[in-house]
Amino acid sequence: MLANHPDPTVDHVLKTWAPRMIVQGIDYNDLMTTGERIRTWDDWCREWCVTAAGHEEFARKAESASNRASATEAYLMASMAYHFGCNNSSHNLDEYIPAAKKRVECYAKAAPYLDPPAVRHEVPFETFRLASYHRVPPGSKKPPVVVIISGLESTKEEARTMEDGFLRRGMATFTFDGPGQGESWFQGGMIVEFERATSAVIDYLAKLPAVDAGRVGVFGPSMGGYLAPRSAACDARIKACAFTGGMYDRTRVLNRLEDPFEFARVAHIWKVYDKQKLVELHNRCTLEGLAPKILCPLMAVHGTKDFVPVEQAKRTYDEASGPKEWVLLEGGNHVCNNMPFRYRPLIGDFLAKHLGAQPV
Repeated sequence: MLANHPDPTVDHVLKTWAPRMIVQGIDYNDLMTTGERIRTWDDWCREWCVTAAGHEEFARKAESASNRASATEAYLMASMAYHFGCNNSSHNLDEYIPAAKKRVECYAKAAPYLDPPAVRHEVPFETFRLASYHRVPPGSKKPPVVVIISGLESTKEEARTMEDGFLRRGMATFTFDGPGQGESWFQGGMIVEFERATSAVIDYLAKLPAVDAGRVGVFGPSMGGYLAPRSAACDARIKACAFTGGMYDRTRVLNRLEDPFEFARVAHIWKVYDKQKLVELHNRCTLEGLAPKILCPLMAVHGTKDFVPVEQAKRTYDEASGPKEWVLLEGGNHVCNNMPFRYRPLIGDFLAKHLGAQPV
């Protein structure tokens, strides 16, 4: 357990998201040393960018010396440090925007050299071009594909370690920045009917010869744990769905809007800064009437210590009409990121089974 930080916002972020940061690629030593330099929340983004810049400089030197593996690892570490520096810092766009662009830039330099490579795509959707990464397990012939839907302040770059587990089980991955997320935020905010963006992704997958678009699964953590079931309810082409840490009814978020930190996070993704308008939007964000339309196999994973109430995820599970599995992990925090060794294999095996994947 991390020691209490004197700044309440820094303390909240560390206590809530430190396990996630480590699971997604932040080195524990960076977490400790960067944390020691942070005195107040206003230091957060700046100090994480200092850490990121150090990795980026090392990556450039390794690159110039033709040490490709070292450069790739360092660019990934830089990307994640920039990401976690800015992802909860939307109250200060002067710091957020440069860090967000650096996250994208550093990941793009590593992407072609991942194993397997991550290939950038842009999915046309209304006024958006949804930036995406596509990875295919080596030696596979038209494997099934898992579409990964990010959470509130998550982005496609953050999904790499989750992708690796799907790839090892013979599934391709397609991770995208939906409306209001990552690069797409610069084009527009979140939309209530997010499933339309997921369907645009599936339309796009049908044109890719490397995967079997007839075997599409979706996975979503946190807010993605609401968006993934919603997408599965609305698009029958989704053959399996798994989520963790998901809400049934996003109006649960509204009680946080009195907190300036939480208001900034929620307002940012919607690009709506009027509290009453946010209330109106969230009142429409529910699986009521939709969850019974989930006919594909569904896995719901939740932790007993998640700040999302267990009954929220359980209601999605209870109302789904198809084959389903419920897993409650004792001691699991939000998304069970403190227990990745439990929830990730369960979800990977579930989707591989129902999508007919062949391990590589």
